[in-house]
Amino acid sequence: MSVIETVRYRLKEGVTIEQAVKAWEDSQSFARAQPGFLSRKIAVTEDGEMLDHVEWATMEDAKAVAAAFDPGKYPELLGLVQALDESSMVMTHYTVMGSTD
Repeated sequence: MSVIETVRYRLKEGVTIEQAVKAWEDSQSFARAQPGFLSRKIAVTEDGEMLDHVEWATMEDAKAVAAAFDPGKYPELLGLVQALDESSMVMTHYTVMGSTD
């Protein structure tokens, strides 16, 4: 079964939703290059909480990518780190138990 990873976060003071989405788009090349990558979406609530929703083939893939997240090595991730308030970030992994796909 695949794995859904959610990363919920708020933006740093002064960062706009548009800037955050651009940073997310810039990071797509990193995500797509990772083993087990299936899909990725970004969403925002009315009050500005962001949600990065990623689907991975396996839990091992998801955890390996989380461990490899390094803007020093992958500069395409730098914008995300500059935009998100790390103190608000919550990452959760869910094993998919059913799907309509």
